[in-house]
Amino acid sequence: MKKVAKLVITDEYGKYLMMYRSSHPIFGANDPDLPGGTLDEGESLLETMIREVQEEIGVLIDASATREVYSGADFSKHGTHYSLFVAQLAEKPDILMSWEHSSYEWLDREVFLEQASGAKDTYMHMVCAILKKTTRD
Repeated sequence: MKKVAKLVITDEYGKYLMMYRSSHPIFGANDPDLPGGTLDEGESLLETMIREVQEEIGVLIDASATREVYSGADFSKHGTHYSLFVAQLAEKPDILMSWEHSSYEWLDREVFLEQASGAKDTYMHMVCAILKKTTRD
């Protein structure tokens, strides 16, 4: 079973980091996304998320500053296991994008949720549903 772990990052002002894909064979370019990715053999989901965030945006995340808010396959059309972590950072980090994303922006919660709900990727639909159930992260 494929496993994917991603991170919702908020800054000190409560803005949410939204990434936009460079291109993707299924989702296309500019689809909303989060930093994170697929589990490598021998990794935990937390280790996967930390590695992928550093690879994709150049930010080293402290594991103790994160919490997992969802883990399961309920939202996947293909049985992929989704894990979602959240972290509020003390200050807005410098973002160094990899080839996987063409741009990013910091959004208010409602705009972030609106964009997540309109994404082609069901992972982002899960993000929207889970975050709507939680208080401010």
